[in-house]
Amino acid sequence: MAETAAEAYGRGDYARALTEFQLRAAHGEAVARNNLGVMYLKGRGVAQDYAQARSLFEAAAAQNLPGAMFNLGIMFLRGYGQDADPAHARGWFEQAAALGDHEADFLLGVMAVKGEGGTTDVTVAKQHFRNAALGGLAAAQYNLAMLYLQEPQPAADEAEARHWLDAAAAQGHQQARLHLAQLDLARPEKPERVSMAAEVVREMADGGDAEAQLQYGLMNLSGLGIPQDLDEGRFWLRQAALQGSTAAQYSLGTLFADGVGGSRDPIQAYAWLTLAGSREPRAAQAADALAKRIAPGQHAAGDALARDLRKQIDEGAH
Repeated sequence: MAETAAEAYGRGDYARALTEFQLRAAHGEAVARNNLGVMYLKGRGVAQDYAQARSLFEAAAAQNLPGAMFNLGIMFLRGYGQDADPAHARGWFEQAAALGDHEADFLLGVMAVKGEGGTTDVTVAKQHFRNAALGGLAAAQYNLAMLYLQEPQPAADEAEARHWLDAAAAQGHQQARLHLAQLDLARPEKPERVSMAAEVVREMADGGDAEAQLQYGLMNLSGLGIPQDLDEGRFWLRQAALQGSTAAQYSLGTLFADGVGGSRDPIQAYAWLTLAGSREPRAAQAADALAKRIAPGQHAAGDALARDLRKQIDEGAH
């Protein structure tokens, strides 16, 4: 019956799932209590009730169900029904992780990197990511690789990073694929790897990945791994910029300001630098400097273009 309830929930038949989870929970079944708690947490088939959800999770956690401990951690981390309490959340995640919950280990790694619920500790983060990575969690494999790449001895850590990026990429993790390609692009002494990496980046750019579009645009501008093509470079930077990539917006602004691949265009330059400037101090400084050199009409046109581009970006995000 519990399996039937789970299937009903998956189909969106919340009324049936609710009835069966309630029956099982009343008989003390931990998994049913946890699942019923999820329904109250999300307001599926019942009115959303954080207090009831927490009560059900606590009952299931008292029966040593790691999923319920994880859910309690989420409630405290995100402040569902009470003020956010990262330290309390970490305690629940630690209990869940000790019972083999890989998602809990992953979030403990994220919290250690950010210093949530304690101090920033990369060594602790690595251990939690490794635990989750060994359990097959692609996001943990990717994050662990990123920590290795950030170490001060890249030559010593790149092999380990590649190992985990390969593992994540094998599960379809797209950013892992892209970072593997970026590592290969930095190896001009291995032209076959560079060529294959360029193909991966182009494929991902065609598929709409903003970071890949940025990378492919820069590759075209520099001729890295492919023949230099300034027009193609601008095209791909624009695709990434319209998806909200601050780096692409800043790059476009500098290209138009310097006239790379064409004549200078202060209006385009000011518009793109203004967009990027909301998140990138260098872009804001460049926009301010450009504003002092251009005519009032160009300044107004740049502001209008920036508003239009922002509208395009916001509409694309929805």
